Amino acid sequence: MREINITKQDVRCCDDIEINERHSVNIVWELWFEVDKYFGTNTANSDSWVNFYTEWNYDTNDITAIVCIDYPDRTEEKYWELTDYEKDFFKKKMDEYCIKLTGMNMKSLYENEMEEY
Repeated sequence: MREINITKQDVRCCDDIEINERHSVNIVWELWFEVDKYFGTNTANSDSWVNFYTEWNYDTNDITAIVCIDYPDRTEEKYWELTDYEKDFFKKKMDEYCIKLTGMNMKSLYENEMEEY
């Protein structure tokens, strides 16, 4: 399904960092490449678009991904299986983004946020 390597593409953080109830740090990505070649979708010539999120879990230290395809009449959401290399890529990018925004890596940011509750 993957015709291109996402780790070699223009991938940018686009929203604030979200700490959620699943003991996770969630980040939304802007994907500045032909997403259909990566996800095997067909959104380029339609009124549809792709949203992509990664989530780092504090308890497992694992990265999961979610892809949402927004069609004019519905939204499809599913977990996207990342390779180990892609997990390492996104974990590094997420840590870098957290440090840039907060001065803390994901683990420290999560622990700091949980102390406030």
